[in-house]
Amino acid sequence: MSTVLATQHRTKTGETIVIRSAEGRDAAQILALGKSVMDEGIYTLTESDELDFTVEQEAEWIRSHQDHPAKLILVAEFEERVVGILDFSNGHRRRIAHHGEFGMSVMKPWRDKGVGKALLGSLLAWAERNLTIEKINLKVHATNSRAIGLYEKFGFVEEGRQKRDLRLARDQYVDSILMGRFVK
Repeated sequence: MSTVLATQHRTKTGETIVIRSAEGRDAAQILALGKSVMDEGIYTLTESDELDFTVEQEAEWIRSHQDHPAKLILVAEFEERVVGILDFSNGHRRRIAHHGEFGMSVMKPWRDKGVGKALLGSLLAWAERNLTIEKINLKVHATNSRAIGLYEKFGFVEEGRQKRDLRLARDQYVDSILMGRFVK
């Protein structure tokens, strides 16, 4: 079972948020958060009209992570409202099971307050204790300087670039930066 104990964190603006493992009951809020972030049209791989999970499917996805020792979904919660999410999955083959990749989304009003920092710090603390995970990877839009700065503060380094990886519109592309950090 892959979960973390709930921990409280103070935001830069003084609110207390809770970082905890996602539960099935969070499915509707997680879907709403994902749609909200995707509706902004920046920094996501998926467009909101492509988000076709039902609440039941989302709850099953959460359960599948809870039941796996090297997968994790964290939520940032303020007054019982999910304001951020981070999901991590390791490789599904033995030779790549020691590393995995995460994605993170924070609701717009909660950005630049330390929510992403709290989520990422919790992931790294979990990974350092996890018997399987040795390395954390991520993929970020080259134009997302705020996220890149956060990742660098946590010791992630650029390992490569995928040129013109994302097509935002006709003749408008963005590179993806591949970053990684060893935890063991």
